This record gives sequence, structure tokens and C-alpha cells, in this order.
Amino acid sequence: MFHSLGGGFPQSKAFGGQQTLMKKALSQATGAVAQLGARAAAVTGAYIAATAVMLLAVIVLRGMVTPALLRNILGLVFLMSLSAGLEPGTIKAAALSEAGVEGADLVAYLGVGALKGALASPLLAFIWRLADPTMPFSTLAWTPLITIAGFWATDMRVLLDLRGRHTLAAGLKQGSLAGGVAIVGLLVALKTPLVWAVGVSTLARLALPLLVAALSRRPQSGGPIWREARRLLGDKRWIDLAAVSVIAAVGGSVDRVIGLRLLSPADYGAYYLIYELLTKFWLIPFVLGPILFARRASGDESDSLVRGAWGLTAAAGAAFLVVVGCVLIFAPGLLTRLVGASFGLAIFGFAMGVVVGSLVQLQIAHLQGAGRGRRTAVAMGLSAVLSAPVFWVCASSFGAAGLLWAFLAKTSLELALVSWRAKARGV
Repeated sequence: MFHSLGGGFPQSKAFGGQQTLMKKALSQATGAVAQLGARAAAVTGAYIAATAVMLLAVIVLRGMVTPALLRNILGLVFLMSLSAGLEPGTIKAAALSEAGVEGADLVAYLGVGALKGALASPLLAFIWRLADPTMPFSTLAWTPLITIAGFWATDMRVLLDLRGRHTLAAGLKQGSLAGGVAIVGLLVALKTPLVWAVGVSTLARLALPLLVAALSRRPQSGGPIWREARRLLGDKRWIDLAAVSVIAAVGGSVDRVIGLRLLSPADYGAYYLIYELLTKFWLIPFVLGPILFARRASGDESDSLVRGAWGLTAAAGAAFLVVVGCVLIFAPGLLTRLVGASFGLAIFGFAMGVVVGSLVQLQIAHLQGAGRGRRTAVAMGLSAVLSAPVFWVCASSFGAAGLLWAFLAKTSLELALVSWRAKARGV
């Protein structure tokens, strides 16, 4: 009897120890989810406000200008969004270096961003003209400054995220885009020629990150600015990180390039509004991705943060799809009146693609924070090459509805490829 009791005691003690470990793990996971949720709530207002401004500007302009002019404006918005999503690779590489992101002066980061923006602008001007052949060359001439404004806003957003100032980071990035669109919309509504409206908007967008940089600049003890800039460019990791951003931005814009090229102005306007409604109000990847990268790059290898991000995204994605499904079932006319066209079930397919795409962005942020930029670039490049003909065929055969379904196919392919590379590297 005593032997039996004595033999059972260690088992009971071990079981109690397992319960303690399980409770601790559950507490850590719950705490990570709560922390992520609090940060997500802190920046939600900035994203919602910015998106509402952009959508309102387009909806109001739709009743005030010709379809051709609205198409030009939407092409401009596309270029602004593309340049703002391109290349924070310099700051990300600095975050992974021994000196850290504070090892260089803000002026050096802005100088490098301006140089790379100027070098990238001919390619973006070509893409802009390819997407919208009716865009006047006088307006295309603003492309270098539009690109630099986008690069600076993104660089400053990443830097602020790395400093833990996530709300200001979101406000800067989205405020730059929304403010630029609002200025263009207001000036065009006042009958200002598009070329001058674009110029005023672009100068304002250049001033915003400069102002934030001046207020956020910290005293530096390093060498001359030009030497710091040369060191930043000499860190080859930014090339891999930039490649992922460029491929993701360009590959993620193929649908709008093809849409501008193949769809009528009215159909493209409807597609653009659906895109903005479902991607910009779906805030999870925009909020969690930068936080996940910043924590991973700082050396935090806690799996609880990753699990929390994926769990929060999965739960929010399910709720998001339920809301979209309810709108399509119970209030289909509301969405039709808002975007100006009806695409039925294809909208739900696009919403599924948005949720899948958010998982892709989380995986990319995790890989980049772990220093696996090159493998990610290969996966994203392969996805872009394979998905481009799918978009073209679907748009030419089925119009805007085909583009909506093709978006789901593209994000599903991206998730499969990026997850495969992550598994192959053990990340």
C-alpha cells in the first residue's frame, strides 16, 4: 500500500509540473495576443481615417469629372501606393546589423532613400505609362519626386516601428498617401489642371516625412553623413530585403496595371473601390507585420509572439469573411451603389484572397526579421511571374470579376511558396 502511494507521488508531482508549464505557456500566448491586440487597436484609427479619406475623394470625384480624368487620377493613386510600398530595405538591413538602426543619422537614411528613389523612378514611370497610356508626359515628369516621397514615408514608418512608435508610424505612412490623394482631389474639383494638382500634392508629401524626421532626429556621435550613407549602401543585406519589397509591391500591383490597361474606366473604378474597401479596412497585416519584423530583428525569438500573430489573424479573418458574406447576402444593393457595379460571389473570392494575403505578409515579416530575405525574394519573384499571365487571361476573358478571382489564386500561390521556403530554412 505504502509502495503504491509512494510510487504515485512522483507521478502526481510530475503531472502538477506539466500543468504549471501548460498554464505558463497559455499565459504567455494569451499575453502575446493581448499585446498585439492593444497595438492593433492603437493604429486602427490612423488606417481607417486614411482609407476613408481616399475612398471619399474617389467617390466624390466620380460624380464631378469625366471617366477619362478619373482614370488618370486612379493611375496616379496607383503609382503613389506602389512607390510607398517599395523599398524600406536600407533601414531593415541596418536593424539587422551590429550597430542597429540607431547607428546612422536620419539624414543619411533620407539621403540614401532619395538616391534610390531617383534611380527607381524611370522604371515606375514606365509602369505608370504602361498601365495608363493616356497619362500626359507633363504629369509623368513628377515621377521622381513621387517616388522619393513614397520611399521616405516608408523608410520613416519602418524606423518609427523599430522604435516602438507604431501609431505615429501608421499615421505617417497612411497620412502621406491619404493627404496626397485628398489634395489632388480638392484641386481637381476646383478645376486645377492635373499636372499642377499632382505637383502641389507631391511637394506636400515630401514635406511630411521631413517634418517628422526633424522632430524625431536624435543626436549622433558617428562620422560624416556621407560616410554613414556609404556604409548603409555597402551593407549588401538591403539588396535582398529591397528585392522582396520591390517584388511584392510590383507583383502585388499586376492586377491594377492590367486592370488599368484592359478594363473600361467605369469597370476599373469599381474594381479599385472594391480593392480599397477590402484591403485597406482589413488592417491586420499592416499592423502586425511591422511589429513582428521589429521584434524578430531585435533578437526576440519567442514563438508565442508568432503564434499570437497567426492566431489573431485567423480569428479576425474568419470574422472578416462572415461580415463580407452577410453584406453580399443581406445588403447586396449597398455595395453595388457604393462601387458602381455588381460582381456577386467574385467579391467574396477576393475577400478570401485578402485574408490569405495577410498570412503571406506575416510570413514575409517573420522571414525578413530572421535575416532570410534572399529566400523570400526568390519565392515572391516566382509567384509574380506565374500570376501575371493568370491576371491577364482572367481580365481579358471575364473582366473585373475575373481579376477578383485571380487575386485569390495569386495570394494562395504566394502563401504556398513562402511557407515552403520558410519550412526549408527551418524558420
